[in-house]
Amino acid sequence: MTTPVDGPALTEEGPAAAGCTRGDVIVYGGTPAGIAAAIQAARLKKKVLLLEPTMHIGGMMASGLNKTDASPRRGVYGGIVMEFLDRARANYGTTDPVRIYFESKWAEKTFAAMLRDDGVKLVRGQLIASVKRSGKTLSVLKTTAGRSFCGSVYIDASYEGDLMKLSGVTTVVGREAKAKYGEDAAGVQKLAYPNIATTAQPDFIIIDPYVIAGRPESGLLPDISPIGQQPIGAADKSLMAFNYRLCVTQVQGNLRPFTQPSDYDPLRYESLARFIAAMHANGQAISPNYFIGNSDTVNGKLDVNSNAFFSTNVWNISYAYATGSEAQRVQLRASVRSYIQGLLWFAVSDPRVPEDVRAYTAQFGYCADEFADNGNFPYQIYVRQSRRLVGQYVLTENDLEKKATFSDGIGLGYYPMDQHGMIRTVLNGAIGEDIRESISVGPYQIPYRAMLPKRNEITNLLVPVALSTSHVAYTSVRVEPTYMVLGQAAGAAAALAPGGNVNNINIVQLRRELIAAGQIIRWR
Repeated sequence: MTTPVDGPALTEEGPAAAGCTRGDVIVYGGTPAGIAAAIQAARLKKKVLLLEPTMHIGGMMASGLNKTDASPRRGVYGGIVMEFLDRARANYGTTDPVRIYFESKWAEKTFAAMLRDDGVKLVRGQLIASVKRSGKTLSVLKTTAGRSFCGSVYIDASYEGDLMKLSGVTTVVGREAKAKYGEDAAGVQKLAYPNIATTAQPDFIIIDPYVIAGRPESGLLPDISPIGQQPIGAADKSLMAFNYRLCVTQVQGNLRPFTQPSDYDPLRYESLARFIAAMHANGQAISPNYFIGNSDTVNGKLDVNSNAFFSTNVWNISYAYATGSEAQRVQLRASVRSYIQGLLWFAVSDPRVPEDVRAYTAQFGYCADEFADNGNFPYQIYVRQSRRLVGQYVLTENDLEKKATFSDGIGLGYYPMDQHGMIRTVLNGAIGEDIRESISVGPYQIPYRAMLPKRNEITNLLVPVALSTSHVAYTSVRVEPTYMVLGQAAGAAAALAPGGNVNNINIVQLRRELIAAGQIIRWR
């Protein structure tokens, strides 16, 4: 039995307990951010322990997200993120000016080599159970494996923000109200029917949401919430839909066919079947590559993500995942995995799918040389957002759009404010969705304070992934290269923190150290 990650932090006054494995810097989460943080701190001569809850490192970049947006402009990213991406470019001969491609197995192997090269001690299988504090200082991190780790500075590089939550700092889950930070795109959005228009003229598809069409008393189809339209612009507990980023291929000899999961339930795909039928009735058809896409990477592999309509995304479960215990998360991960495996089986076997789509999809299968100890299915669920820190500075939509500059800027982000679906519910007797259009932004600066809990809460914790931003801003921050930029900055700050107090950093020194390490801290 594991300890719920949303339970209270254990507080104990006095020195750290005996039996701790000690390091100068304790990094929780072997995500790309955690790896960058650990490497940077080690390069500044600190003893670093990197704790990974699972047996695999690399987060999403080693779990199917192999088409990384590196920037169409040179000069946005530098430092450790470009060290990794330049290795990928050299290994695979990538020439795309926007994206750099690699394989998941290569990414995990390369990250491990980078950690070894810089003397980082990696400890796998260390899921957080609890923490101890001495006043405003974290003193011990305990894991469900029965181990304790003690350090001067702790870095929470997990996607879920579990270490910061257990430490007792202020956090938020969901969307802020539009009035909270004066953001135009904040809060609940106006529900809309799926819009399949390819031009500016809307072309909405009406899909019955009930198990028995036209019979509300029969109940709602799976993954549809009864919540309906909430007040527009209001705060809520919604988070973006989650999925897994699949790695598939049509290369014979490395292809494992899509098969029916043991708990396959056709009802989970009834909404999609009705969508296909409605498209047909509208004189349109889904494309042959509807389920697979066309995101080629390297060595005949595709990075399969969600699409705009009914796809690998699973709606209305993300808040439960973000706030749930590990036992609950295990169940949700299994459910999402089963859904996606069933989706691909539906795509190749269900007669309601057009024959040309079934035939095309059946040409593909899971990559037999990826995720070999997990049924060739990715390890890491795509947590697009979870719990967020409410720290010393909250980065907002306005900061990104106005390209605010900060005296404590420690790196750049660069990605649209891209929000996946938030709520799938009922709108006037049909399926309606709360989803907004992507908002383009140029390179923007991120302040050091956005990684810091409030001064009166914790003094030796840095949070580079579950960053202190509004929901709207986080829809841009949430990409792996930006996480790595933030991780590198957190690693440098942890190494420079006098007495472990991250509030007392000399910002000029920190920025100088980051620039020397290749970090880009200002857009030119």
